[in-house]
Amino acid sequence: MEAMANSPSPLEPPIPALLKDDKYHLFISCSSGDSIWVYGLIRKLEDTFPILKICYHERDFLPGKTIIDNMVESIQSSQKILMVLSPDFVRSRWCLFEANLSFFRDCMGHKAIIPIMLRPCPMPLHLSHLTYLEAEDEQFFDKLCQVILTANDQMIHCSLVHYQSPLLYSGKAILTLNPVNEDREPWQLAVFSNSVPDSLRVFVDDDDLYKEAVDIVNSATISFSCLRFMACKVFLCIILILITGFCIVFFIAGTINEPPLREDLMALLLLPVALTGVILMPTLFIKVVRWNKVNVRKITKQMVLKTGEANLILMKTSLLAGYSVTAQLFFVYVSLQQCRETFEITFGSDSVLATKMWRKAIVNYSSDYTCCLAKKHFPLNCVDSPGHQEGCVCFCQYVTTQLKSGY
Repeated sequence: MEAMANSPSPLEPPIPALLKDDKYHLFISCSSGDSIWVYGLIRKLEDTFPILKICYHERDFLPGKTIIDNMVESIQSSQKILMVLSPDFVRSRWCLFEANLSFFRDCMGHKAIIPIMLRPCPMPLHLSHLTYLEAEDEQFFDKLCQVILTANDQMIHCSLVHYQSPLLYSGKAILTLNPVNEDREPWQLAVFSNSVPDSLRVFVDDDDLYKEAVDIVNSATISFSCLRFMACKVFLCIILILITGFCIVFFIAGTINEPPLREDLMALLLLPVALTGVILMPTLFIKVVRWNKVNVRKITKQMVLKTGEANLILMKTSLLAGYSVTAQLFFVYVSLQQCRETFEITFGSDSVLATKMWRKAIVNYSSDYTCCLAKKHFPLNCVDSPGHQEGCVCFCQYVTTQLKSGY
């Protein structure tokens, strides 16, 4: 809250008057994880504008009603909606909006929305046409006050939209999809719902196409050993420790001048057994301990390849999916048409080789490329040559750089 500047001057216009159907000037929607910051903002606004009526769910929702009913009624009776954006908000509160968009469509369609970026997160699809206020901006509070004082009829274009040209989303992250088995064991593969999420329906007209793509991701398989169970790991580690200890004791005992242990046959067996215990057993012990990490890498590699196969289908809708190490699917809108043409120019137009190389590139590199787009971070220098994606690295640039780097 240190970034909040002084209150507006008295010469500025008054707060728009409440109409007969209005109960609040402002409805604040946020995640409960950001409530401390929001409380500070509410106190600052109410101190600055004593007549400002603010609706906040933890303070003003009526007990006994469902969250959806309370939210709809609060939005309907408020002039403006302030949304505090953060990763927690996108995962929880905005998911509630999207899952019940039919309930909110009518009441939000003509309400002015003020987005505040509290912590960096993907901009929700239906709000991406709006310019948000940054909480870290030194003039944040002045700008917020200016918006609150703006007449509602001057903010008719600041409302929720239900459809925009997909070209506006080029290169942008559209959705982060969590697996349905979030409580799985570390050695289990992630499984994703094959129902089309609401935020992707702008791009996906064919439910079967999306279902086929996600089913490919879910078809990933990997062989597992008994080491996935903690009891097996503990038992095997104990056995390895005992064998190693026995070999060490056996080696020490062999150096003692006792007649039974100085026979030639025993001497021949001593050296390989001791070497096995001293060298091989600790190595096996380390492998047992590190099994989880190794297995996670195997799972990630398999899921990345399956996601690349799914992208062969998804790219028909200009969507790409990327599997991250956090077991999430990132969906990004990006057209690959110009990159495909570059492959055809390189390997021959309409040639079998061009098609083969294009499919190979999609399967091997499209998942990681999508994750880089979603995170807006490319670990390698991919801008040595002009690309086809404005403001970021295009797919053929990324593939070229990866091949040059030996990946």
